[in-house]
Amino acid sequence: MATIALLLAAASIGALPAARRPPARAIARMTIAPASLDARPGSRAGFAPASPDARADVLIVLPDDHTVSPFGATSPRPSPSWASVGAQLAARLPNYDARIHVRVATLSELGSLCVRADAVIALAVAGAGAREALEKVIASAQPQALICYACSAEAAAVEFAGTYAASGALDPLGRLLRALVPWSSQTSGERLVGSSHRLLQRHSSEDSIFAVLLLLQGLRVLDMEVVRSDVNPSWEKGAFRNTAEFANMIQCCGPQIFRALTDTVTKRAVDMLTALDLRDQVGSYRVIVSFETPLLEDFSLCILQQHNCFNCDAKILANPQVPLMQQWRGKPLDAKAAAKIFVGHLDHAAAPEGSQKLPWSWKIVCGANPAYDAFPQQHQIFYPAGAGESDEMAQGGSLWYDPVFLVETVDGRKVWCKRHYRCTPRRVAPELRAPGDSSAGAWTLSTLDNGIVSLEHWTTVDVADDLSWAILAYSGAARRAGQSYQGALLCSADGSWPTTAREGEGLARIEAALKRCGLEMWELYGHGPPTERGPAGEIGRSFMWTREGAEWALANPPPLGRIGDVTVSNWRRLEREKEREKVAS
Repeated sequence: MATIALLLAAASIGALPAARRPPARAIARMTIAPASLDARPGSRAGFAPASPDARADVLIVLPDDHTVSPFGATSPRPSPSWASVGAQLAARLPNYDARIHVRVATLSELGSLCVRADAVIALAVAGAGAREALEKVIASAQPQALICYACSAEAAAVEFAGTYAASGALDPLGRLLRALVPWSSQTSGERLVGSSHRLLQRHSSEDSIFAVLLLLQGLRVLDMEVVRSDVNPSWEKGAFRNTAEFANMIQCCGPQIFRALTDTVTKRAVDMLTALDLRDQVGSYRVIVSFETPLLEDFSLCILQQHNCFNCDAKILANPQVPLMQQWRGKPLDAKAAAKIFVGHLDHAAAPEGSQKLPWSWKIVCGANPAYDAFPQQHQIFYPAGAGESDEMAQGGSLWYDPVFLVETVDGRKVWCKRHYRCTPRRVAPELRAPGDSSAGAWTLSTLDNGIVSLEHWTTVDVADDLSWAILAYSGAARRAGQSYQGALLCSADGSWPTTAREGEGLARIEAALKRCGLEMWELYGHGPPTERGPAGEIGRSFMWTREGAEWALANPPPLGRIGDVTVSNWRRLEREKEREKVAS
């Protein structure tokens, strides 16, 4: 579901004549044209296309003290130091593109540092000498951009991207020129700075990573598939590319576009999606759910999935390579045990010993992706494909996965959402296999959601012998939507933090499992410190499973019935027919 958010904004292209199409939102994935003005002194002149063998050097500058950051506000370990944030960004950025090389330095270390950098990211830098130190870095490293976030006003005055400099941002003549010439390199640089700030201020590692990726892509330091695609018209694309994409959409999907934009409900959804920040996947998914119509699905299915009008080809990220759990309950993990773990606490004959026999397999305690894991009351329902209620696994050991989760619509309504995935065993790389050449615990999940096919690689990282908790990692992509994403989930039977792992060895084991996923505790969303008292005096505050949410769910029970042995595409077809009947009535 994380990928649906950015699929449909392109529909606004058809709403206006070509000559009157608005520029994209500032966060749109940028491909900045070569600079037409002289570059800022100390930076490289202009933006040249990235070469295939290019590399990107990033310097992250941090304060000298252990100042805490606002990251991880809804995590088990909130307010990590800026040093921890910087170190984690440096560790995770190469997972998205191995050509990215990151160096981290404190403000006092800059004086003895002699490095080259394509981009400098200064985080919470302040104090006497901060501006001077950054100016020296500009002169020595010759970056194409320097972004200052949460820095003092004095330090932030040296911020720039390409030919745009923050020091001249308020100059009346410069502002007028940027308004009159929105395709200029200065205006592109201003948009690039703005998009970086909007992502950084979300205080999540995922959004901060994409701030850097978009910056490098926009500067044409690298050409990266993970941020190359943009479904919006934009000045950075240029008139030719915008026109070519629009013509391709009309040629391939003219009837679907016409029906979508002449339907009042669908058109309202398109307009609201266009007004949102492209990386605001949670907000965009709320719009999708609020106005989910067959016309909307037909539109995205045609433009993105069937005809790939924007030439998107996102890949599932291969790094970090998360090792499989090799033993469970004192025995080597085999395919049958791995499937039983996913079935978990479901009231099904295939559930393992110790299952609580509930209407669901697991509930999500917290997760490590701001889009995928931001929706509350997430129920996971895994069950064998083609096996009915027996404990026999179908040939090949495949499962069905029906997630059920809560979404608040744009008009304040709460609605349950349900999806249907095929879940099949997956072979992992030889170096990740368990003894005996086993890949047990590795799965590929596939679904069709609002016209877009998504594939996800899931990995069983660690599970308590008593089924009190499980750590599952995922890395997925919606290929035709140009979206790659990854994260991990902590699950339990009731969605609360497992009592045996609030502290001590149990907590250390969960933290170690997350580290194997390349994640820190402060990157999780959905649960506060496990030993901290909540607002009602409960131990451990959940943001996923609140008292108010429980009361609403009691009056509005979730649809936990299993969809069963219906292919994903057939299930979506049946759902669309129901929607059409609802509209007709």
